[in-house]
Amino acid sequence: MEKEIKKEKEEGTGTKTENKDQTKTKEKGNQAETGQHRVVINKEANEELEKFVSKTCEGNESILLNKSDVANYVFMNLNKLLGESDMKTLRNLHFDEKRVLQMLLKQHNDGLELPIEIKRMVRDYCGVTDRDKKRASKNTPDSVLEDQNKAS
Repeated sequence: MEKEIKKEKEEGTGTKTENKDQTKTKEKGNQAETGQHRVVINKEANEELEKFVSKTCEGNESILLNKSDVANYVFMNLNKLLGESDMKTLRNLHFDEKRVLQMLLKQHNDGLELPIEIKRMVRDYCGVTDRDKKRASKNTPDSVLEDQNKAS
């Protein structure tokens, strides 16, 4: 008997597995049909949401309001509630320098030239100046030979 259960688990043919899969499919179907989606919020946002719901319902038992109702209201009125300055703030809060550098490097690997500002910044970061780069190119073996030939 144990071997059969173990084999069913390995093959994924057990009734529990099938029921879970069927339940997951039904849940996904219900979400798609009703248009429900999930948003994950942090602890502080949840606490503020709960305070707002409590404050709104305070003293009036006839109001049936929950966190989802408030979240839906906020999202439906998002463009009225948040403006361009809020978008800039969010961009600044979630800006990822590493991602920009990865994108630039990928573009460079695809054959696009790095912007001159990035080249200068990298050289400055590494302590290499434009003057050092020009001196190095003058001292290449080819340029040294050319200078010797001119002198002869």
